[in-house]
Amino acid sequence: MSSIALEALGAEVGKYLSHANDQVWLQNGVQGKGEVFELKKLKNNRVALECKGAEKGKYLSHAFGKLWLQDGVQGEGEEWIMKDHGKGNVSFDCLGKETGKTLSHAFDKMWLQDGYQGEGELWAKKAE
Repeated sequence: MSSIALEALGAEVGKYLSHANDQVWLQNGVQGKGEVFELKKLKNNRVALECKGAEKGKYLSHAFGKLWLQDGVQGEGEEWIMKDHGKGNVSFDCLGKETGKTLSHAFDKMWLQDGYQGEGELWAKKAE
């Protein structure tokens, strides 16, 4: 396990994946624990992203085809395949019913893109 922040790359560089205020969104910079996740390594090269701070115990979820915070890991909806793109850059692919979708910040919004298209799905993994 390690504490990380995920910085968007491409057009959204400088913005970070945030779970502050119990929502999934892009925040300008790291403002506090709302932009920090505990990266948990699971079986079969899977990972889960647990929130820190006020949302502790909630996980970044793609269940039901949407991005949200789920209480605990309920199944594949809270599991991701983290792909290494070199230089500390990663992308996150969905599992389960959302297989084929990738965590995206393209167009300055948080959503699930059909596969990896480019920098809109690329994140710089920063140790916190």
